[in-house]
Amino acid sequence: MKKQNIVDAVIDWFEGDQAGDRKGKYHPEIVKVHLSDAFNQTVLNAWQNGKKFSDFSQLDSWSKTYEIEMETQVGLVANALLPFAPMQLPDGAGIRQVADHDDTSNVFAPIEATANVVFAELDVDAMDSTPTYRLEQNSLSTGAGEESHMLKIERLPVTVGEIASIDVMLIVPIEEMDDYDDIVIPGMADDILVRQVIDLMSKKQAPDIANDKVIQ
Repeated sequence: MKKQNIVDAVIDWFEGDQAGDRKGKYHPEIVKVHLSDAFNQTVLNAWQNGKKFSDFSQLDSWSKTYEIEMETQVGLVANALLPFAPMQLPDGAGIRQVADHDDTSNVFAPIEATANVVFAELDVDAMDSTPTYRLEQNSLSTGAGEESHMLKIERLPVTVGEIASIDVMLIVPIEEMDDYDDIVIPGMADDILVRQVIDLMSKKQAPDIANDKVIQ
């Protein structure tokens, strides 16, 4: 389902007789704000369930895999520009997996920015040659229309180009998507998402009881 389809479904509901006393016209941008809130909360709930039951496979159903070409490799290091910033979830869970496109069994290991210092002290590279990745702000090119984030890939094979591209499984924030981008939604969750947006928009705001009198 495309983002615009969900927005249209919400608008149509409010304009129909089923809305009752909630009937009204809403600007698409207003709907998108509530859609973003509902989407983010739903994915966060999936992460919380995964943590509770030690099974994060449910998050994968909200993910999409993108093939990304590696930027110029220097030594054992290269960069890969992400098409979207991943959803901000605890433990970097917005990136579900990074693997060699030509050999998906070669799964890269996530590391923190400061991990290399520790690895060097423990001489980890001598014991484990698994490629690693970490998320960074795009420092290669900035400006309007440029990708905001990239992966720094390390411990690549010595032969330059042996890994030419990678598969990155991402959960993308819905606000990052264009109106006609396909949204990855598992099963019948699109109907649930529409219902959640309607419920959010139906909540009545508390009246403003602030004292507006000017104190002399």
